[in-house]
Amino acid sequence: MPGALLPNSMDMRLAVIWIGLVGLLGGIGCGSPERHVLKKPAAPHPLAFYERAYEQNPADPEVLLALGWLYLQKDRTRSAAAVLSELVAVAPNHADAHYYLGVALAKEHRKSEAIASFKRAGEKAPAFAEVYWALALLYNERGDGYAKALATAEKGLQLAGQSGYGHFVLGFVLCSRGDNENAKTALRKALELNPGLAHAHYYLALVYLRLQDDERAMAAMEQTIAADPGYTPAYYSLGTLYARTGRVAEGARMIELFQQLSSATMDEDHYRRLLYRQAVPLAADERVATHFNLGLVYLRRKELAAALEQFEAALALDSTYAEASHNIGVIYSLQEQHERARPFLLRAVRHKPDYALAFENIGNNSLALGEYAEAAAAFRRALALDQGMASALDGLGIALIQQGRMAEGRAARAAAAALRAQQ
Repeated sequence: MPGALLPNSMDMRLAVIWIGLVGLLGGIGCGSPERHVLKKPAAPHPLAFYERAYEQNPADPEVLLALGWLYLQKDRTRSAAAVLSELVAVAPNHADAHYYLGVALAKEHRKSEAIASFKRAGEKAPAFAEVYWALALLYNERGDGYAKALATAEKGLQLAGQSGYGHFVLGFVLCSRGDNENAKTALRKALELNPGLAHAHYYLALVYLRLQDDERAMAAMEQTIAADPGYTPAYYSLGTLYARTGRVAEGARMIELFQQLSSATMDEDHYRRLLYRQAVPLAADERVATHFNLGLVYLRRKELAAALEQFEAALALDSTYAEASHNIGVIYSLQEQHERARPFLLRAVRHKPDYALAFENIGNNSLALGEYAEAAAAFRRALALDQGMASALDGLGIALIQQGRMAEGRAARAAAAALRAQQ
């Protein structure tokens, strides 16, 4: 594989885990009638609900399973491993519990413990295809032998031959050992069964690179990004391919996107490690700031639900945090929940009266609710605090026009255009 096309941080050996095991949590394929079907736990309530329930009854298997599942979904793998360890102690025959514990342990890089947990899941449910695929990935990662990893992946496919994910695992193992033709066959089969598997597109692209088929490699990288726009290494590889084939401007743009995504990913990992993976918890004020900063990472990536969760956590720890309250209001506005956004925006300026951006967004909120006089007042307050806010001046113009004050409104919008031209 041409090294220049794959960043060192995405070395295939290091990339293996936690490609597929997390993917399994999102959707489980169908198999033969004898196959054990991995079930997604019922968790209809927010995380805080199950944390409170756990405090009240720490030995309730349903609460432990839901809490462990939600921690996994939120990538809080240390907490997930702790809770799921308690679950298998109170429900030792629960095959899925052992499986989910294995996922958490694997993501915590506790490979031997993860293997033991997956094996226990297999003992409880011998026809558990996902167990074989998880073990195959871990054997491959730990260096237990190519033949062992390959045979284990194939055992899973004997139980669920129509699983796109299972064929991906087989293709990944083959790819990681340089068996390009057989890897290509397995990865193509995975995509035939599940065209949305971004990982399969990506590793098929790497196989094409090894086979020096740049055109097919580019197409597969493009399909990777189409399936998952956040698939960071694909941008780097595609940018290098574009440049190599004469599409220099497109290549530069892809490398720029790769750098932006890499930076955001590193920031996310940093903040999540501080919040959830340290042995010593952060002090309260540091925890507030870290929740807020992690929220900003998600907001920039337009992951609104994740951003909202972090801003809410910051505000719960500090009820006077104006910026967190403001950003919650902004997210609700982006979701067209304008009535719900209003109190958070007002709360922001109550705690920070010189918050120009919050006043501008109160104006935008009032426009959306058809309250044009209130909008004009909010925009004027924003401009009194920051005369360079062209967007607030534009909003003022709209609010005035909606009130029938056409000349004033047009003048304000013209002034906004002139201000933008100067900036």
